[in-house]
Amino acid sequence: MSSVKFIHAADLHLDSPYTGLKDLPSRIVKELRESPFKAFQKIIHEAIFHQVDFIVLSGDLFDGENRSLRTQVRFRTEMEKLRQHQIPAYIIHGNHDHLSGTWITVELPENVHIFSGQTEVKLFEKADGTSVHLYGFSYPRRHVKERMIETYMKAEGADYHIGLLHGNLEGNAEHSPYSPFSLKELADKDFDYWALGHIHKHQVVSEDPLVIYSGNIQGRNRKESGEKGCMLIELDGDLGRHSFIGTSGVIWHSETIQVTADGGFDAIFKQCQELIEQKCLDGRSYLLELKLDAGAYAGEIAEYLDELTRILQEEEQAEAFVWVYKIKLIQTIPMIRSSKVSPFVAEISELASEFEDTEAASAALYHHPIARRFLDSMEPKEQKSLLDEAERWLLKVFETNE
Repeated sequence: MSSVKFIHAADLHLDSPYTGLKDLPSRIVKELRESPFKAFQKIIHEAIFHQVDFIVLSGDLFDGENRSLRTQVRFRTEMEKLRQHQIPAYIIHGNHDHLSGTWITVELPENVHIFSGQTEVKLFEKADGTSVHLYGFSYPRRHVKERMIETYMKAEGADYHIGLLHGNLEGNAEHSPYSPFSLKELADKDFDYWALGHIHKHQVVSEDPLVIYSGNIQGRNRKESGEKGCMLIELDGDLGRHSFIGTSGVIWHSETIQVTADGGFDAIFKQCQELIEQKCLDGRSYLLELKLDAGAYAGEIAEYLDELTRILQEEEQAEAFVWVYKIKLIQTIPMIRSSKVSPFVAEISELASEFEDTEAASAALYHHPIARRFLDSMEPKEQKSLLDEAERWLLKVFETNE
């Protein structure tokens, strides 16, 4: 028995739309549209470069259930590259690209193995006789809420066992609870590796057994910030080695600038330019959100914030772009919870600290026919930040007026 080496990727979302952006130059629009495919092409390049035995793709290859012909043909071209190097691809489809969609089928080369709508086992054998059992299923429909992990049964007769699963690890409330499972359930299957998909943030869930969400390959909105990529895995007997390979050509990023000097335009403009120049040095493209911690200068800066954004955007000319898509004004106010306050202020503070119904309080905005088009859903961390900021303002107002 020798080692096996493979690439694990998931959540390609080819042809995915970008959200939260406006007034982009045509060259940047084109780059964004191409970025998921360029990321995928890098995965194929890395597979060939590292001479892997095979690749696994753990769901949501396509962004929609009715995939376009152009997208399928481009995907096939990449599979042909693998075929020329005798590298098989093992694929499951997830909730986005489930099997119940309607599309014109494009025939894929013989090195591509797609799992059906029921859990099954596929065999891979190296030239030296080392064998691998790969387990998985494709979503037969968009919503799969059953515990499909219960259908994974280890089949003896192989040197290594790898599970492909597109689903949600229990305890993660930020994502749809598709095909839920627990870490104990994965461990009980006694597999050598679990190649997970569905969660877009890269995370090593467990080292023993080796369980990894590779994350998506290209960030598509501000919540998918930072480097994205795939995993290079090597199984060698009882040992499992893993390394992350970055693939995203465009990175969503956020930076905070502490406003200095007198808060005048020229000083802030220079600070922004210097930060942008630093990002340009690494040769990658960025979609950048700038947060100006303005303190006492917030009111003055607010008057020219939109113009500052446009000026920075107009200055962008580099091939590897740094596009400031948003400038956010922050006015940090210290939390004041003094014991020497009036009963009224004390009650406000207590009510604020116990408030848990943020969703109901903001429901009117999310149901408004116009406002809802411009709003993203809030994660728990963002809800907490909004509540803290509201409490700071209330305490400041009432402390001042006392």
